[in-house]
Amino acid sequence: MERHHRRINTTKRRKLIAAYKLPGAPGLLKASASDTEDDFNAAVVNNGVISFAEGLSGRNREYIRKSYLLASSYVSDVLNIQRGTEGWYEEFIKVMTGLGWLPVRSRFERVSRSGKGLTVQSQVLGIIAALLASTSLSVPLLAALPKLAADALEALKQTPATFELFKRNSTVHQGGDFGLASCAELEGELMMVLVTYSTHSVSKQVGLPFLEWDSSSFEAFSGQTCLVLNTSLINDKTLQLMRESAGDKVQLAIAKYRI
Repeated sequence: MERHHRRINTTKRRKLIAAYKLPGAPGLLKASASDTEDDFNAAVVNNGVISFAEGLSGRNREYIRKSYLLASSYVSDVLNIQRGTEGWYEEFIKVMTGLGWLPVRSRFERVSRSGKGLTVQSQVLGIIAALLASTSLSVPLLAALPKLAADALEALKQTPATFELFKRNSTVHQGGDFGLASCAELEGELMMVLVTYSTHSVSKQVGLPFLEWDSSSFEAFSGQTCLVLNTSLINDKTLQLMRESAGDKVQLAIAKYRI
C-alpha cells in the first residue's frame, strides 16, 4: 500500500531526535574518529547494509548511518515491535520522518516469487531496481544505485567478521530480516533507496550464506521506500543529538568495510 508523508520542521525534528533516546544512552557523547571518517563505501548498521555513492561528505554519511541506527533500534528496543512485520516498518518510517527524511515512495507487501533458484540476494536487488524504475531519477542514478547495493553485498561476503555481524543482526526466530540501502546526493538532497526483506516460517536456522538461499522456499515480505533529506538540515547540533540519543549503540552496532 502506497503511503504519503509530510516534512517535519527543524524545531520539531530536534525535539523528536531527543525523544528517540535509546536505553542506556549517556547524556553526552563525543564523536570518535570512527564516527566521522569517510574513507569507506559501505557499512553494516544493525541489520542493514548501507552503501554510499562517491561524493558524499563524511557528515552526510554519518547522518545516514545514525538515522538508520536510531530508527531501527528505537522501534525494536524501545517500542519492542517484532521485526519483519508491517507494524515495525510503519513505525520505522515514522521515526525516519521525524529525523528529517521524507518518504517519496513507501510500501510494505508480500513478496511474490516465480521459478526456482531465485536467491534472496537477486530478489532484493530486483526489488531495488523496480523501486527505482518507478521514480523520475536520471538514467545514471537508475543504473548506479542497484550496482552500489550489489557491490556492497559482494564485499560483505568477502569480509568474514563483518558478515558475521550482519548474520547475527539479521537472524530472527525461524527466519531473517534485514535492510539494503543505496545512498547518493542529488542537487542538495540526500537520497536513500531502502528495501527491507523479511523471511518467515523457515524450517531451519538462517545460516551461511543467507543471501544465497533459494527464496522460493519460504514466505517473505518487503518494505520499499525512497527517502530524501535536505542537506541543510544536517549540522553539528543535530549530529550531536543523534550521538547522544544513540549512546553506546553508535560504537556497538556499526561496522565498516572498504569495497
